[in-house]
Amino acid sequence: MTQTKPEPLAPEDFAAAVNRLVLTRWGAAALVAGLTFLCVHALAIPLPTGPLLGLAAGLAAYNAVFTLLNGWLERAPGLERDQRVRWYRRLVLLQVLLDWVAITAFVHFTGGVTSPAITLFLIHMVIVTALLETRSPYVYPALATASLCLVAALEGSGIIQHHDVLPWGAELHRDLRFVTAPLAFFTIAAFASVHMTNLVVVRLRERDRQVSALLLASQAASSSIEIDQVLDHLVESVVRALSAKAAYLRLLVETGDHVDLAASIGLSARYLDHGITDVAQSQIDREALSGAPVVIADSQTDPRVARKQEAIAEGIASLLAVPVLGRRGPLGVLHVYADKPSFFSPAHVTFALSVAAQGAAAIENALIHEHLQRAERARGQFVRTVTHELRSPIAGTLSLAHAMRDGLVGELQPEQKSMLARMSARLSALAELVNDLLALAASQSAELQESPRQVDLLSSLRYVIEQQAAESQAKDVALHLEAPATPIIVEATDQGLARVFGNVVGNAVKYTRRGGRVEVRAVVEGTSVVVTVVDTGIGIPEKDLPRLFEDFFRASNTRSSEITGTGLGLAIVKRVVTSFRGIVTVRSTIDRGTTFTVTLPLAAAHRSASGVLPDGATA
Repeated sequence: MTQTKPEPLAPEDFAAAVNRLVLTRWGAAALVAGLTFLCVHALAIPLPTGPLLGLAAGLAAYNAVFTLLNGWLERAPGLERDQRVRWYRRLVLLQVLLDWVAITAFVHFTGGVTSPAITLFLIHMVIVTALLETRSPYVYPALATASLCLVAALEGSGIIQHHDVLPWGAELHRDLRFVTAPLAFFTIAAFASVHMTNLVVVRLRERDRQVSALLLASQAASSSIEIDQVLDHLVESVVRALSAKAAYLRLLVETGDHVDLAASIGLSARYLDHGITDVAQSQIDREALSGAPVVIADSQTDPRVARKQEAIAEGIASLLAVPVLGRRGPLGVLHVYADKPSFFSPAHVTFALSVAAQGAAAIENALIHEHLQRAERARGQFVRTVTHELRSPIAGTLSLAHAMRDGLVGELQPEQKSMLARMSARLSALAELVNDLLALAASQSAELQESPRQVDLLSSLRYVIEQQAAESQAKDVALHLEAPATPIIVEATDQGLARVFGNVVGNAVKYTRRGGRVEVRAVVEGTSVVVTVVDTGIGIPEKDLPRLFEDFFRASNTRSSEITGTGLGLAIVKRVVTSFRGIVTVRSTIDRGTTFTVTLPLAAAHRSASGVLPDGATA
């Protein structure tokens, strides 16, 4: 169980918002210049052309600076996440202040309080409120109102020049009654616009956080069977999505009368240090486990909160408890805490129930996985027990058959020798099957697998070649090994490599006709070693290749031949190679031969270039 803190607002969100603000400002600069020319030359409105064009140029100039700064922040190396967020906040604040100055100047040059451009303040406030997350959006209308009041006061007192752009607007800027009315209506409209925009934006952002958190929780629940990691993700996602203070998840123990802590976030060790909680003594847990969400609006006054002083010390003002319900009943309780009274709404309850459902699915998946693991271990144990019990009597019987065949118990008749040879062949095939079953069980059981270590792959290859030499000579099959002179070190086991190449090379010799050829080549390529086993044997039908590494599968042309086999060798090869982080592939053409390729990563300490023997050299 781990405890983590919710992550701050992502710098990417700030970057996207600032980019959109920059794009909007480019449009504003072009609009100011365009409207100035239109009003002055087409509509004959007496606007101060020079100051307005200068304002448009100033907008473009500082917007270019912000474009460069934003690009630098996106690419700046060495900045921590929190540092990047703080820089974005400063950048946004500076942009808003400069925009306020620019809009105030534009309003002044287009008629002051009588200017129709006052609505630009409203547009800018709505844009900034929608794009940027802020703790107090009402600062925008307050600053805008203060700016207009300052312009009106300075123009009315004659400190700065008033620009009459409307024929009926002369001297109206000095009439206190006229000035007060538009300022009052503007203030009301500004605060109302920002308030409504902020309500919608906050709701949308909250929904967006919840949907994102629920998606992450769903992905975590479905992509991992590590229950501790999944539950940590779940409590973290619910806190982040609800902007809550903390959360924890307690699961029912097997007896069903206690809940034990499984995951938490945002709570001190002192508060969590209560071990297993008796359900009978926790009214909140009892109500939640019955299937109904519990909402505590005020933890200081609600009688269902048993540890009020500890809750106060922890900063818990309200809480939400929802059941974690599985297919067969309750599995536990999810508690979410807030530092404000009456924090949790019906929408919060719905979201917490969704997260709890994801937690239930993850828990049940983990339990199913654990059950399957136990069943797999039991199956492996059964196979090992049975094969061990079979191996001794088979070996003993085969030894007696060989003794009888060699005449140690008296001379045998030809018919008896023939029957004894067939019996020995059957016993040998049975012994091979038992050995393959043991190897298969070992490849599927972590308990029986030897830990990989640094070994020389060439030693295993040479050992396999020596083991197959007698059979290849008896069949007049040429068997050659082409490999570097220096060792090739991989992370594996000698026994595993011997089993892999023993199966692959053994099959090549077994299924190659008399007078054929088997080539074994080992080549270092980059950080891997590639071993290819090429034979001129009977080949494998194309339709059988996809199933070649399945348990007990044998190619159709081998089943029709007199060559015996268990169908387990290549399945074992696949599992062992995979356990060594390698890859095995096969290519084959009927009656022309087969090529098996085994690729294994070199040991980290030996990933260096290695030369190979000249073409045609053999070991």
